[in-house]
Amino acid sequence: MAFSYLILGSGAIGRLVGVRLSAAGEDITFLVKDKAAEQIKANGIQLTGSMGNTSLARPTITTSLNDVLTSQKIDVVILAVKSFHTPTIIKLLQSASKTSPTVLCLQNGVDNEDLLSDAFGIENVIPGTVTSAVSISKIGAVNVDRERGIGIAAGHPYSLEIWKALNAAGFHTLLYPNAKAMKWSKLITNILANATAAICDIKPNEIFEHDRLFRLEITAIEETLTVMKGMQLPIVRLPRTPSHWLAFAIKRLPPWSYRSTLTNRVSKGRGAKYPSLHADLLANREHSEISYLNGTVHRHAKALGLAAPVNNGLANILSEIVTGKIPWGEYRHKPDRLADSLLSGDF
Repeated sequence: MAFSYLILGSGAIGRLVGVRLSAAGEDITFLVKDKAAEQIKANGIQLTGSMGNTSLARPTITTSLNDVLTSQKIDVVILAVKSFHTPTIIKLLQSASKTSPTVLCLQNGVDNEDLLSDAFGIENVIPGTVTSAVSISKIGAVNVDRERGIGIAAGHPYSLEIWKALNAAGFHTLLYPNAKAMKWSKLITNILANATAAICDIKPNEIFEHDRLFRLEITAIEETLTVMKGMQLPIVRLPRTPSHWLAFAIKRLPPWSYRSTLTNRVSKGRGAKYPSLHADLLANREHSEISYLNGTVHRHAKALGLAAPVNNGLANILSEIVTGKIPWGEYRHKPDRLADSLLSGDF
């Protein structure tokens, strides 16, 4: 059974998934903003990577969610927008469709599925995750910096068909019976060397070469693992991603034994792209996903009667930089300043 898909999110992930599915013969429509529509009409969508190059000269695009949902049958909405856009997307979908859509959520963070389930029913939400590192150029061309794969929650009536479609499109795709474990395992990789890189405007390898920042990064992951334990969530193996190795090393081994390996893996793992929070800050975006990454660890810890001070500190500091409450220069290129703040609880 073939599905028709609507891609919500015209960034790197949305284009990657949409282009490959379309090239494999799936019915794909991209919902894009006016500026992106002009760009795509002029250039199409190009995708490059180790699996070869793919180009869609005339992809099906629309700038109106209402038009596409009222004029054609959409089986699955693939959500690939930043987490801070989720409430807006929910309102748009609710106003454009009389029936609840089936949503495949490929967003970072662990709270989007709950928001979507509250709006459309848990039976209409399929959690997912993309582990490949992807970047997008100014002209909208997408490059797969690190080819890894996609995780999809099992158990939904559409899960198996989507799994088949993604595998046929060239993605290394795995099904997960425990959706929350999948999303929280991915959260660990999203948190690592992300907020710190943004706050200090430094590269991931510089974080791990700095003794106290390295210790703070490990502490942030330890806090996350403690929350997962409190929620009785296991670490799961993500597609070609060493989340299980990282968790094992941090829980069982002395830091000196894995520090060098971790430095190399994190430095190479994202390819040439900046960590997401760092890239957004450099681009002067008005919003940040920090609340959905480190911030959510703190909130879930608090709900369990636990503490996650490092994650809370990173979330507060970066949020204040993004909103202009404190100048970036207070921490930019000042790793010791950040370490002093977090170690002293001054945040």
